[in-house]
Amino acid sequence: MKTMTMTEDEKDVLQELINVAYGRATALIADMLDAFASLSIPKIEIMTTVELINIFTKLKRSSYFFSAQAFMGEFSGESAFFIDEESANNLATHLELENKEDLDDAILELTNILTSSLTTEFAQEIGTDVTYSVPTIVKQSSDELENNETIHKYSQVIVIETELNFKEHKINGQIFIFTKDGSIEWLKKRLNSILEALT
Repeated sequence: MKTMTMTEDEKDVLQELINVAYGRATALIADMLDAFASLSIPKIEIMTTVELINIFTKLKRSSYFFSAQAFMGEFSGESAFFIDEESANNLATHLELENKEDLDDAILELTNILTSSLTTEFAQEIGTDVTYSVPTIVKQSSDELENNETIHKYSQVIVIETELNFKEHKINGQIFIFTKDGSIEWLKKRLNSILEALT
């Protein structure tokens, strides 16, 4: 299947909705990490999961944490947070964590806040509600990401790249919103309804 195409107006609306959701998520993250945190303006791209896998095969880092959380509703799919090992270690240093288990828990909590806040706020902006499953986490090499089970469930993905900025550390991460074809079509209709209401 070809990647869903969007007009410039549709992209602008999508960017604005995600920016609003990110602004609200920043305060929650700062509370969690007990530090001032800022999120860079997210870069958004829509692509097929095949294209995403091709990007993964070119990654230079040795291993990555990939945590995912399914959401259900009229707009449904799975949101995931992707963080490289260096950024994960920066997070561990910032939180003064002592072992890998604590780091997994911290990444899962960060995923829960980031993805659920983003998806909830985004869903509200497009006039719907979603519910969530419990998030999961795996640590995989760049080669193993090609066979990630979450990725292969879907045909298209909204890639949201951002950077968490702290006074002493940088944590680079990407959020993915994986969607079924029906949800992509539903999203386009909602974005156009919002555009019509603005004109």
